[in-house]
Amino acid sequence: MVRVPGIGRLRFPTLRQNWRARLRLQRAWWRRRLKLLAGENEVLFPAAGGGVVAVETLAGPGGGGPRIAILHATAGSGHKSAALAIAHALGAQAPGATVREVDTLIFASRFYRTTYSQGYTAMASRAPRLWGALYQLWAQQPVNRSAGPARMAFDRLSLLRLVRVVEREAPDAIVCTHFLPIEALAPRRGAGRLRAPLYCVITDFTAHPLWAYPHVDRYFVASDQVAAELHGHGVPRERIEVTGIPVDPRFAQMHGQSEARAHFNLDLRKPVVLVMGGGSGVGPMAELAQKLGNLALQPQVVVICGTNARLLQQVRALEASTNGRVRAMGFTLEVDQLLEAADVVVSKAGGLTCSEALIKHTPLVVFRPTPGQEVANADYLEAGGAAVHAGSVDEVASTVSGWLADPAQREKVRECAGRLARPTAAADIARRVLEALVPSAQRAG
Repeated sequence: MVRVPGIGRLRFPTLRQNWRARLRLQRAWWRRRLKLLAGENEVLFPAAGGGVVAVETLAGPGGGGPRIAILHATAGSGHKSAALAIAHALGAQAPGATVREVDTLIFASRFYRTTYSQGYTAMASRAPRLWGALYQLWAQQPVNRSAGPARMAFDRLSLLRLVRVVEREAPDAIVCTHFLPIEALAPRRGAGRLRAPLYCVITDFTAHPLWAYPHVDRYFVASDQVAAELHGHGVPRERIEVTGIPVDPRFAQMHGQSEARAHFNLDLRKPVVLVMGGGSGVGPMAELAQKLGNLALQPQVVVICGTNARLLQQVRALEASTNGRVRAMGFTLEVDQLLEAADVVVSKAGGLTCSEALIKHTPLVVFRPTPGQEVANADYLEAGGAAVHAGSVDEVASTVSGWLADPAQREKVRECAGRLARPTAAADIARRVLEALVPSAQRAG
């Protein structure tokens, strides 16, 4: 029989007194090694727009102009779309500025980046109820007080590389359209290690507690309701400004419905219904398109399938059976003109999508919004008379049919949408950021 020694018989080697110094030297060596491997590419503002970060130069180097970093995260497409909208507005108002939109997750480990980005997409599309439950759970104060510090510590540890790069690059202003960079940078701002003003843009018609952090210079929000919610989470009201959700400035350019329909070769005499399921074409879009294509008024149904190749094939198969009334489109950059061509749009309720529909005054039928922020977006628009939240394919068809048959009712919805719309949100945010800039030389002194 093997005898297991008791605890008293175990002997542990004595650690040398200089073990801390050895660990510090080892850590310093790894830092030098990683920096050497990264070369000069680990920057927010690479000289030629290259490097390891996902950036887009919207204004060339302006000879001493302000350098503005816009940080987002690829958890859904709305945060990046808002970042690009602000970047375009900044480039238009300050041609001498260097503006970069940067994906925060690029600076994290591959495991964290993949888990965070794909995890959200998978839950939102395949397990929306689970996502909704988690969303509500993290909104509860007791959960935030108990588990919040551990979550924030993990996120900040994963984004140390972002913090290091931002401190080294020293931009003149930082605008965040996702809470992750705020979470990583707000403590540095509070400690005085980050001298650039830190701004946050909330991209939904609701304010989750995860967006509320101290040491943020200013929040830009969609409505007075969002401002009140954010203030309730502890953010001083004087640091909150109601601007609307920033969308690309091209959505504010009106072409007219006839011109927009002609651009897509749509019949000017028949109604048009636009169906969208987000960038990934989520939901029973083919079933919905078939139902709408068979309505008594025989509308033209345009379905944006995004990056969903399978859905694109399914909808294309419907084109023959509906005599061409259903039309499939893949990913497109012409959503602005499609919204203007449409009499009604059926879509999920992402903050950017809702804002775009409002600006174009297009009546919106919200179908299967993701539990959490999208349900809150749908509730806000429905309360304002600009949308109807439909829970089934039949309810969508009934609402669309009613609106198409009653132009007067449809016009009332358009008027409500116009009252809620904020077409100048991106320009307003850009102007406020530029007005608050302190010249680099003065700040350095």
